[in-house]
Amino acid sequence: MRHLSWLAAGAALLLVSNGRWMVAAAVWLALPCWLVYVDRSPRWRGLGMAFLVWTTVFLVAWQGLVPAPGWIYVAIVVAYALAYFLAIVAHRLVASRLTGVAATLVFPLAWVSVEFAFQRWVTPYGSWLSVAYSQTDLALLQATSVGGAAAVSFLITWFAGSAALALRGDRRWRPMLPCVAAVATVLVWGQFRLARAPHDVEGIRTASLVPSPALAAELDGTMAGVSLHERPVGDVLADVGSQAAALNEDLLRRTEREARAGARVVAWSETAGRVFPEGEAELLRRASAIAAAERAALVLAYGVWTPGGSPPLRNAVTAIRPDGTVAWTYEKAHPIVGPESPLMDPGSGRIESIDLPSGSLGAAICHDLDFPRLLRQAARDETDLIVGPSADWPIITDMHARMARLRAIEFGFSLVRPTQTGRTLAVDPWGRIHASVDHATDVVVAHVPVGGVSTVYGATGDWLGWAALGGLLSLLYRARRGTSSTAD
Repeated sequence: MRHLSWLAAGAALLLVSNGRWMVAAAVWLALPCWLVYVDRSPRWRGLGMAFLVWTTVFLVAWQGLVPAPGWIYVAIVVAYALAYFLAIVAHRLVASRLTGVAATLVFPLAWVSVEFAFQRWVTPYGSWLSVAYSQTDLALLQATSVGGAAAVSFLITWFAGSAALALRGDRRWRPMLPCVAAVATVLVWGQFRLARAPHDVEGIRTASLVPSPALAAELDGTMAGVSLHERPVGDVLADVGSQAAALNEDLLRRTEREARAGARVVAWSETAGRVFPEGEAELLRRASAIAAAERAALVLAYGVWTPGGSPPLRNAVTAIRPDGTVAWTYEKAHPIVGPESPLMDPGSGRIESIDLPSGSLGAAICHDLDFPRLLRQAARDETDLIVGPSADWPIITDMHARMARLRAIEFGFSLVRPTQTGRTLAVDPWGRIHASVDHATDVVVAHVPVGGVSTVYGATGDWLGWAALGGLLSLLYRARRGTSSTAD
């Protein structure tokens, strides 16, 4: 029964590895415990017990972060738990048939393969639940500029596979040395990359605005009992219109204030403004006048409600050049499946940009930042600054900000992320934070360097995911040949 202590330790550490509670070191210690437990247990009984505990931990750790009710939440989280548990199954069934470094690589190659395939072809929620988001060491996170989030996931899980082999009965420590050397090399290289990054760039002044909490609460209260799919009766439309007008007027006033104070980019959080279709042109006309008068670029995020329409909502961002001309309107490409998808059509997903004196600017909305393949456009087009208007709920504040920050490092752009009920963030292409404010109520001002850097991941995309799939298939073939040869 001593092996159960490994399961208990693994469960306790996994609980604080990812999700509601995140301690960066916990996942490095948690995963080896799970592998040691299944290695020391009867094959199928151990895997069965491990899966039950594994799934239970997932259900607790992700409560409140996954926006789904009741059994839908359970189904989603169990699907994720099962997908990642397949890497543990692969380790238990295959690693014991291999020796040396090859045995340590089964778990990381399986994990990265599952993460890559699941995110690319199965889940509609992008890169959520990637173990890479549990990490905070900026030197380590520089690895994502080469291999994306998968690079960090690979290092964490390779350490687990190596430690599990070392902790077998015969204490085979030598195969762990390549992993330790790889982690050390990545950390040294990351520090070197950060040291070489420019530190004396003043950057441009940006202002991130969120809607007035009082005005937004008043409007949301009026909308609380309204079905977005139906046209309200009585005075509701008039009330919504007058309250939305007050909300927008306050945003425009503060936008002008910040532009006059020197902000060269003023951006609103997701759906900060609220309009009916017939009011959209007037909102943009007034904003264009501010942009032209103050010579500032504006990135306006707003929601358009068509009462009784199909679909009833548009989630949009419009960019206005410093000369007052409207450049483009971008609509959310990935509405959250469940809460948002029935209410709006997805946008084209094409990230366009405008030229500023210091560089180019593009935009993507909130959940779109969770999809690395979408944001890779910024690297291909050499976009220097991405504005990511967002709206979170308190429990995902830390996690979602970490995810957005990683996109900046992966693709080498600066990021300004105005966020309602979440973390307003400004980071440079190395992930260095220039502003970070939780639950802002007015404006967050930051001087952000505008000048992108080229990254391997931006140029090549998910090469590590494909390599992991190929490597895993190679190890499976090698293990099968070894078993066949022994049988012969």
